[in-house]
Amino acid sequence: MKQTLAQMYLTCGWLEAIFFGMNCVLFAFCIYVLWGHAAASRRILLLTSLLQFLLAAARASISVAELLQALTYPIYEADSYYSDPGGNDLFIAGFAVYVTNSFIEELLLIWRLYVLYDKNIKICIPSLIIWVAHVCVSSVAVSGFEPLTATSRSYNVHVFSLAGWGLETGVNLLTTLLIARRLWKAARRTAGLSTHFDYKSSILIVIECGALITTSTTVMFILYSSGHPVGIVGIGIATQLATISPLLIIARFGIVTGKSHVILATDLPIPRPIEVSVVRTEHRVSSEFPMKMMPKRPCALDAKSSNRSEDEHDSTH
Repeated sequence: MKQTLAQMYLTCGWLEAIFFGMNCVLFAFCIYVLWGHAAASRRILLLTSLLQFLLAAARASISVAELLQALTYPIYEADSYYSDPGGNDLFIAGFAVYVTNSFIEELLLIWRLYVLYDKNIKICIPSLIIWVAHVCVSSVAVSGFEPLTATSRSYNVHVFSLAGWGLETGVNLLTTLLIARRLWKAARRTAGLSTHFDYKSSILIVIECGALITTSTTVMFILYSSGHPVGIVGIGIATQLATISPLLIIARFGIVTGKSHVILATDLPIPRPIEVSVVRTEHRVSSEFPMKMMPKRPCALDAKSSNRSEDEHDSTH
């Protein structure tokens, strides 16, 4: 049997509650991992984790309030409540929370890229340009719901929402690939060393978490562009996934390395090339120039000479 729009929102509300429960567990573990460290990078991660968790909690609360209004009060007909969101303060607030959480997640990802590339801002310029465009376009999409006659198929909402999801996919995909490229090159440089950091697991963690957001955004984009209402219905779930992804990176690195030696995506050891000048001297013995035997020295001098030659030999290695 085909689900009504209200039933779709109810189903997504249950799924959102499950993902929010996962966020609660991950957030508690991330606080345990990050708390007590004075490094600036840890403070930034702690602050962004707190902001995203609060936004995820706000989004879950708004979803519950919307379900109560749509399904409890008889003045509202459930399907019409969700199909005509124009001027609905709860719906607009929920959509605004979703895009704000996405902005923070993308900016945190770009910051990781900035730190991994030795604070080289040039590598971040393409991602920052796409991020700024995403902020502007998504803000217009949110404001498109303010008129009372607005629906999910209104021109401003439809066009700018599709553009916003496309830009969100672009910035997440580009930044994730650049981070993975940096880690892959670092892994190649340390492949021959006897002891080196396991970059393979780091690459997989970053790619998996980036793919989590990119996949959810792509699915919503495809559904919404095809006219299916689930594209808008799933923004609550997408908000929780945008929070899970950065928390999952911190949690998985914390599990792998332990609390005292947690290595985050901003603290990964990236080896740099070392310039070594080696001068090798070769002593050739030729029949034309035979070596001359030096006169034998006293034993005390021989001992000193032997010690000195050993020191010189050690200094060349």
